[in-house]
Amino acid sequence: MLKLTSDRAYKAAIYLRLSKEDGDFSVCGEKLESDSISNQRLLIMDHLKKHPEITVVKEYCDDGFTGANFERPQFQKMIEAVKTGMIDCIVVKDLSRFGREYIESGIYLQKVFPLLGVRFIAINDGYDNAQPGAAETELVLPFKNLMNDSYCRDISIKIRTNLDAKRRSGQFVGSRVVYGYMRDPQDKNKLAVDPEAAPIVQDIFKWKLEGLSPAQIADRLNSNGILSPIEYKKAHGSKQRTAFQTKQKALWSAVAIYRILNNEIYTGTLVQGKTTTPNHKVKKTVVKSEAEWSRTENAHEAIIPAALFDTVHNVMQDDTRSPVGAKGVHPFSGKIFCADCGSPMVRKVSRCGEREYAYYICGGNKADKTCCSSHSIKESAVFETVLAVIQAHISAALNMAEGMKCIEDLAWENRELRKIEGKIAFQEEIIDKSRRLKTSAYEDFRSQIISRDEYETFQSQFDLRIREAQETIAKLIGDRNSVKYGLSEQQGWLAQFREYENIQEITRRVVVNLIDRVTIRENKDIDVALKHRDRFAAILEFLNEERAKEDNGKIIRLTKEAV
Repeated sequence: MLKLTSDRAYKAAIYLRLSKEDGDFSVCGEKLESDSISNQRLLIMDHLKKHPEITVVKEYCDDGFTGANFERPQFQKMIEAVKTGMIDCIVVKDLSRFGREYIESGIYLQKVFPLLGVRFIAINDGYDNAQPGAAETELVLPFKNLMNDSYCRDISIKIRTNLDAKRRSGQFVGSRVVYGYMRDPQDKNKLAVDPEAAPIVQDIFKWKLEGLSPAQIADRLNSNGILSPIEYKKAHGSKQRTAFQTKQKALWSAVAIYRILNNEIYTGTLVQGKTTTPNHKVKKTVVKSEAEWSRTENAHEAIIPAALFDTVHNVMQDDTRSPVGAKGVHPFSGKIFCADCGSPMVRKVSRCGEREYAYYICGGNKADKTCCSSHSIKESAVFETVLAVIQAHISAALNMAEGMKCIEDLAWENRELRKIEGKIAFQEEIIDKSRRLKTSAYEDFRSQIISRDEYETFQSQFDLRIREAQETIAKLIGDRNSVKYGLSEQQGWLAQFREYENIQEITRRVVVNLIDRVTIRENKDIDVALKHRDRFAAILEFLNEERAKEDNGKIIRLTKEAV
């Protein structure tokens, strides 16, 4: 161990640090060197004028890094320089600049530095381990470090509480804005639609409905010269970098498309607080349960209607792999099944000369001939049948729309919304009750009223009820979004079918919007399950009720006239 004296020559490093919460920023948002960093430097250099034995050989500055841990790039470089002997003296403004972590700060000051013969000076704390009487000052150091640690903990708690309050009030507190949006110039905690990027997001959702895979969408965007999200941000002045970029210019990827298609933020719903850290000292990210997320609907302007997002989300759950060389998935991909064994029907192609014949066979039979029969059927027959069913469905829908004109505008939609909200409230009651019962079961277990096996059985039952209720709520929210989409367009839900009024061919977009499931029977009968069939039944019931009221009113009037 080297002897520390104030008369030997020292090669010093000055260490400067400031937390990012206290930093100074330019008007454009880029970080400047903080005034406090400059003040630290001036104070240290002024102090060293009184110590000619100390020569500054290096400055290390961590501007924008917390003192709650020592995972700071410049600090680690300084320690490496100490270990190699390039530096044998460290000068800081005060102990809080060196670090606010109580235990590790003490290890450096009381073990590491004395062992390596490093002189340590904390100016404002009056500490210099090479000066006489330093041992007496060291008695106070643990208390100062503990106070610094407590300060860091208190700041962390206040920041967490403040961010949580902002999330619950629907304010955006993210560090990065998702592609398609920008920070509102009038309110940094609110998102505004980016007029340049938003149309690209809308195209991505449109192409997905048309049957393109995420990889094919990415290829189309790249071939059209559309900048990827990271390159778009760079072009608009951002210095954002990513460790995943392997090329000089980042391109669109299937992963980027997949993230956009699954991001609910484009519907105007702000979902935040998905991850957290255990405390201010442990920076390992922990994923929170969905029940703990902060969710605010209508927090900002939507780029994608909620009903369209739900449709795309459902499409993403289907098997929509594109055949090699195809421009997109086949219209019935993920929608056509065997009526007997439930297996997906597999599309096969046979060629005779220059002609090509496509047909479907049972996937279960293809894998195991003893499982089911082939259920073989021509693709053309499926197209013709589904087209006929859809045309009849649309005709009925438009006839209903005409009948709805005679009734108060949007009356059906308003009634449906009330029914859906009631069903959602009922499922939420089930969740609340199940959670209370879980807590009660735990208390009974702690009180030894029930055994561990009984407790675990109750817990699994309550968890199952909660999951089922959450799944039902998700479906009901999709129904609610579908109805609200009609309301937001200032028209009844049935009027959406006018888009397909003169349909003459089956496309992927038509299938994903109107078809729930197509099943093929062994005798080649085709069953077409349409979306919204429950809603059609509800409309018919509503129309019959309204007509019954109208007929009853006529009878009453005629009776009064007769009297």
